[in-house]
Amino acid sequence: MKSTLRILHLEDNRTDAVLVQSVLETGQPGCTFTRVYTRKDFMEALECEPFDLILSDYAMPGFDGLSALKIAVERRPDIPFIFVSGTMGEEAAVESLKCGATDYVLKDRLARLAAAIRQAVLRAEERARQREAEERIHEQAALLDAAQDAIFVCDPAGRIKSWNQGAERIYGWTAEEAVGRLAGELLQPEPARLQVALQEIERSGRWSGEFQEQTKSGREVVVRSRWTLTRDGQGRSKSIMAINTDVTELREMEAKFLRAQRMQTVGALAGGIAHDLNNMLAPILLGTELLRNGMAEANRDQILDTMWKSAKRSSEVVRQILSFSRGVGGKSSMVQLNQVVADMVRLAQETFPPAIEIRVKTDEDLKTMEGNPTQLYQVLLNLCVNSRDAMPRGGILSIETVNAPLKGKQTRWQPVPVSGDYVMVKVADSGTGIPEKVKDLIFEPFFTTKEVGKGTGLGLSTVQGIVKSHGGFIELESEVGKGTTFCLFFPAVQHLNSPLLSKAE
Repeated sequence: MKSTLRILHLEDNRTDAVLVQSVLETGQPGCTFTRVYTRKDFMEALECEPFDLILSDYAMPGFDGLSALKIAVERRPDIPFIFVSGTMGEEAAVESLKCGATDYVLKDRLARLAAAIRQAVLRAEERARQREAEERIHEQAALLDAAQDAIFVCDPAGRIKSWNQGAERIYGWTAEEAVGRLAGELLQPEPARLQVALQEIERSGRWSGEFQEQTKSGREVVVRSRWTLTRDGQGRSKSIMAINTDVTELREMEAKFLRAQRMQTVGALAGGIAHDLNNMLAPILLGTELLRNGMAEANRDQILDTMWKSAKRSSEVVRQILSFSRGVGGKSSMVQLNQVVADMVRLAQETFPPAIEIRVKTDEDLKTMEGNPTQLYQVLLNLCVNSRDAMPRGGILSIETVNAPLKGKQTRWQPVPVSGDYVMVKVADSGTGIPEKVKDLIFEPFFTTKEVGKGTGLGLSTVQGIVKSHGGFIELESEVGKGTTFCLFFPAVQHLNSPLLSKAE
């Protein structure tokens, strides 16, 4: 409460005004008074000066207290109004309270005036704070509705509590349709992705990532989502606020670019594939000729078995290439990196020159990660093709996977320290190496050290983009003449028994 109160006193009796002022100087020191006793002066004072309180007599010649109360309520409803009267009966007092008066004090009981004023002012200050809070809420609500992002709040069980107009625009459901429903049932995000998000929000209180969800019409949208968890005074989960940005068109454009880059990588493999397919088809062509010309029954099964193995091997190479070139845009799932490495190694063994020795070492207890298998395959293939090109006379290509618990890990390309459980895949070669002066440039789009027509400079920029989109980072070691090592770190998925997850399911 203010230490100094500005009081407008409506009182026609000068003696009574002096008496009230003297009483307040004892019980509420530091007050300033402006005394008026006509309608005109009362209205002018209300319009021109700021007051914290109005004191008014009830009965005055030519201007009564109820009329003054009505004017004050209409023009300055925020100012508390107290009657101080010697003629006010109980019925009139009750009527005045109904009309908006804060309190009334009889002139023969002025001892309670200071307490009545303090209580009235405190109530007014509390109402003012409530109005300010409500105005802020309304302003924030208006801002939320003006936002293009979908913003909604869920309780710990995943039930929607609020839903802004941005959410209506993106998903198609109105607030009336969405509030009270489970967000998981309404939007249908990928279960594996939802599990990861719920685990992280419970652990750290924040999560960001992408979801593929459904709108009311059944259309699939990709959203960039940021979650924030709030807790009550006892530390229990209270609500989750989600801010979702529609990035569907952006991801479609990126998918087209990644497929174009995949086709470029397939082109880089074309020579090896053609040579290897010729070798695979040769036994088939030879066996067909032998069978046509007639051959001993004892050798027929052996020839057919050789032909079958060659055909199967050719089919597997073609299947891998087709699968990689088509890809699966935007689909995320739980991924075991060892399987991606195994697929990559099979393709490399079939298509890389025999002079390149491929060594593989995988951690049998490697943790699961969450990501897009085709994009991860693309990352490994880009790095392996670069290693192949860096070893024109042959050499050693090593691929390794390992669990990597990190604490404050920093690299040249990851200046912000990171901690947590990660999985790492290492791709190393014994090739020509990367000069120090270009290490900061190799991830730039269109930068290449290859001859004109032998590279677009998009391979490593694509690798970095995919790794970052999976929440990971890269570490590079290279020395001219001694080879290059890329270490790729991806967040591991923790399989926890989460209260939020059990409720959401």
